[in-house]
Amino acid sequence: MRIAGIRRIHMIGICGTGMASLAAMLQESGYEVSGSDEGVYPPMSDFLAQRQIRVAQGFNIQNLEPEPDLVIVGNALSAAIRKSSTF
Repeated sequence: MRIAGIRRIHMIGICGTGMASLAAMLQESGYEVSGSDEGVYPPMSDFLAQRQIRVAQGFNIQNLEPEPDLVIVGNALSAAIRKSSTF
């Protein structure tokens, strides 16, 4: 099932097992998926790379280019906000 008007989805905190799995399911459903995370390392970085899902290191506003239609925020972001003034 597709959501009207949603094509690009960016996931903040994409390298957790749940978020990476969701990213793969969304991609398989036809969405263009990208994401960002502070901890980008195997095995989830390999899982996402095998599916050609673009992952940016860190939480930075520039990671939202091209502008997504939808941003999914994982629970990792709340801790990152307390540490950084980037967002």
